[in-house]
Amino acid sequence: MNGAAKTPFTLRTPPRYGRRTVWSLIAALGLFGLSFGIDAAAANQVGYSEMPAIWARYLAAVALYYAAICSFRWFRRRRMKA
Repeated sequence: MNGAAKTPFTLRTPPRYGRRTVWSLIAALGLFGLSFGIDAAAANQVGYSEMPAIWARYLAAVALYYAAICSFRWFRRRRMKA
């Protein structure tokens, strides 16, 4: 022990960047497709709200953003090793 305090939380992405990129892209595409299904189902109801579809698109955007971060780190790591 060197006596230095360790921070409990970090903002770094996990080390398996490639897999996380693929899974995040799959999640983003799935949520984006689901949002259109929610829109189609809600349009058939009286007094429907667009909020569930908006939330699904928001979560798809968050997953896409995470995939972009992971892919950037993955390509950066691959380039530095070579």
